Amino acid sequence: MSKASFAALTIIALLAVPVAACKLPALEPTGTPPLSTPTPVPLTPASGPPTPVVIEANYTNEATGLSISYPDDWAYEEFVEEVVFASSAQIITGAELESGAAMMVRRTDLEGSLTIDDLVETTLAELSFDKIRTSDPKPRTIGGQNGIMITLEGSPEGGDVSMRGFVAAAEHNGWGHLFVAASMLDEWSEYSAVLEQMLGSVEFQCVELTYASSTLGLSMRYPEGWIFEEQGEQVIFGTSEEILTGAELETGAAMLVIGSELEDGLTFEEMVEMIVSELSSEEIVTGDRRAYGIGGQDGIMLSFEGTPEEDLRVRGFVAAVEHSKWGYLFIGFSVLDEWCEYESLLHTMLDSVEFAGQ
Repeated sequence: MSKASFAALTIIALLAVPVAACKLPALEPTGTPPLSTPTPVPLTPASGPPTPVVIEANYTNEATGLSISYPDDWAYEEFVEEVVFASSAQIITGAELESGAAMMVRRTDLEGSLTIDDLVETTLAELSFDKIRTSDPKPRTIGGQNGIMITLEGSPEGGDVSMRGFVAAAEHNGWGHLFVAASMLDEWSEYSAVLEQMLGSVEFQCVELTYASSTLGLSMRYPEGWIFEEQGEQVIFGTSEEILTGAELETGAAMLVIGSELEDGLTFEEMVEMIVSELSSEEIVTGDRRAYGIGGQDGIMLSFEGTPEEDLRVRGFVAAVEHSKWGYLFIGFSVLDEWCEYESLLHTMLDSVEFAGQ
């Protein structure tokens, strides 16, 4: 087999479906382009039994809530919203190699009606492959969640080698997790076993600690390592003591929860209008309101971004809901350049809310 840049063939042609910058809640609605899918055809099974591989090393990203095991002699590198594992560091850096395998793991916010089927279809449509052949989608359990998998085979555009791999996806807490793996076709029998084991090792972590307040009448989960402080009918969770004490926010994230009995004559809709009015300013830009379920109740959410203090740019969301004649406000935020890291975690906290009496 002639030499080829495995990074160029695998990471670019197969794994590097256009790298999304951090998936942020859009402040303006955008359209969704039509998708196209390569015609499914049967693939010729690889010859020879898979080579047994022992997987010991473990990768965990607490912010995304995902862990996956990989071979001890493999390398990995983290990018915005994704991580790439490879049988050698040279594959990731782009050196010319004759062999190897790689897997990319990416997380995407499943906004609106977007599904994991759409996610896989989009990925296949964006692959830079000549005469790509794909199998029919098959159900696949990933991390205890229902997912799908498609195997594929083809040659990267302009390349002189054939490759084989798979695209798989599963949903967890409103996020789509995409797994794209590949090796040279004549090495698939060697690497298919380890790539399958890696996919089978995936676990989605849950926020572990539980906060409960009789004053607020709710409970919610928060990450281990975070701390909280209560004051009357509100509580703030944060990644550090500095955030709770009001020190300048240079790093980290926080979630503020406020509960208040709706005064006579004040409706939930009026409370929402007050919130939007107080947020809107020259320093803060808010997105459109959208429906969002909180604790089994119909609520609303809107995103925001701005500079509430000099030289401090933040991004986050505001969510509100009514329950038993109380209005509840949830504000999750982080410094702007760390929103990718904390967005999913803050949403998981919000989704864990339970109101007393339910």
